[in-house]
Amino acid sequence: MLKALPTIGLLAVLAGAHLAADPLTEVDRMELIEGLDKLKGEAKNRAMSRFGGASAAFKEGMASGDAATDLYLKCVEKVDFTDRGKKASEFRDWKKRHDNRLDDEGHALALRHQLRWTVLTMKAAGSPEKIADLADEALEMLSSIYQTPAELRRHVGVLGQSVSSTYFARAYDLSGYKVPNWPMSPLTGTAGKVKVDGPFEQLIFPALRAKGDFPALRAAWEKRIHFEEIAVGFWSDEPFDEKTAGESEAREKFLATTKPQLEWAREIDLFKAGDQRAAAIRMFKHLEGNLSHSDARDWESQFRELISPEEEESEPG
Repeated sequence: MLKALPTIGLLAVLAGAHLAADPLTEVDRMELIEGLDKLKGEAKNRAMSRFGGASAAFKEGMASGDAATDLYLKCVEKVDFTDRGKKASEFRDWKKRHDNRLDDEGHALALRHQLRWTVLTMKAAGSPEKIADLADEALEMLSSIYQTPAELRRHVGVLGQSVSSTYFARAYDLSGYKVPNWPMSPLTGTAGKVKVDGPFEQLIFPALRAKGDFPALRAAWEKRIHFEEIAVGFWSDEPFDEKTAGESEAREKFLATTKPQLEWAREIDLFKAGDQRAAAIRMFKHLEGNLSHSDARDWESQFRELISPEEEESEPG
């Protein structure tokens, strides 16, 4: 039997013992498990150290558009030029080619939102057991994004990028990390193909369902529907005109077809979450007001199934 050795010593012995086909002993297993625990702890400590330094820099970058752009430039320079051994003159040439975007206030605003979501994601990574506690902050951040849809129209791709793959994350050695059951961006897609449901379905709705806070859950659904309408009106593929912003053909289609579908999904969610009587009354009124909708027949069937008494299984005689 091998005597208890320091982990490194044990690994060396095991690596060199290729001539002997001995099984692991209990002492071997204990040493290896102890070594794995130490490695796990060291990895966590290193990650927390990186998170701490990055968080401080990101919060500074969130302070203003200029600060966000300056931090973005430093990260681009590090990732694409310094780390690749390129000359400083090459970075200056790159900046000149991208002056229009770098001077765009909308791009700077998108970067600030991206930094805010990155910091929030780092909080989630640091305390995954408390992710639900971040739902209110996430909803507030989303509200700030949808307050200025016109300014962000050309930069929704920035907000759809996973925060673990941004220049900020890559420069601060945070790339590739993931948080289970967490939206890694405040929205997904690009101009014309934007989705806003991720943060709601993964974080906000589950947290409110767990609390049984039906008024807040309904209010969150109202915001999601409103955000969907904004995304369609401002971020569709249709030509954009500031004078008629949001009054597009895509928005009209949304109001006629998609919005009633989302309103129905809202009441189904509230009914299943436990707010049965109020949700049932609203579903009935929804059907009354949308009898010509293409989904009306399906809604009627769903509603009938929801409110029908469950059949008791008869016991064998």
